[in-house]
Amino acid sequence: MLKQWIAGAFMAVAMVSCTEDPNSPGVEYMPDMYRPEAYEAYLEKYDLDSVDFYEGYFDRMGLDYDDLDTTKRKEVVAEIDAIYKVFTQNKGTATFKHVEGTMPRGYSEFNVPKGNRDAAKSVKMPLDYTEQNQKEGKVYYEVFCDHCHGEKGDGNGPMVQLGVYPVQPPAYNGGNSANLTPGEIYHTIYYGKGVMGSHAAQIAEDKRWKIVMYVQKLQGKTLEELQGNKTMEVVADTVAMDTTAVDTTK
Repeated sequence: MLKQWIAGAFMAVAMVSCTEDPNSPGVEYMPDMYRPEAYEAYLEKYDLDSVDFYEGYFDRMGLDYDDLDTTKRKEVVAEIDAIYKVFTQNKGTATFKHVEGTMPRGYSEFNVPKGNRDAAKSVKMPLDYTEQNQKEGKVYYEVFCDHCHGEKGDGNGPMVQLGVYPVQPPAYNGGNSANLTPGEIYHTIYYGKGVMGSHAAQIAEDKRWKIVMYVQKLQGKTLEELQGNKTMEVVADTVAMDTTAVDTTK
């Protein structure tokens, strides 16, 4: 009897879940779990240019336009109108790009041009050499780099072993790559080099520098050595600034 009841229930659910409309999803169980109310990042402008946009927001707010007094109606329409402008003023999509000529807070401009790799040699590590930063750099390296450069930085990652990557990247612990400065490594991540493309769009600035820090470890440099080198650089910069100040007053 129990088996018959279960079979009947299953058939009933199957029947009500199917419709003649091929575009219908049928019965949706907890649709709010997979139909978010958030803005669609690439919603096109033509999806907004209709009264449906306003009606949809009235429904989301649980309001009926005809039941509102004049004052409340104006307030709600103004609120929805502001949301509408967020989409339509951004060239048709909800995803905003930064204003040209501006930079997000906490970021700094990388002034070395793509074609001047030599100038990158003098760019210094802006972050402190700490064990935590190096650990985070290892995590980011494993996400973005080791599939080609290899877990140990030997240039023999899975993509190379499978023959997918067209050339084998140089090993960090030998040859010229072992002597790359932080600025040169960052320059490569920022602009790309050879068949490697730019990763500036995929990796945030602080994460790029943390990857650089971990690559330096793969080069064979110890954390203590890197900390000592940075201290010497700071001292050298301080002396240079003092000298400049004295020369200026003459």
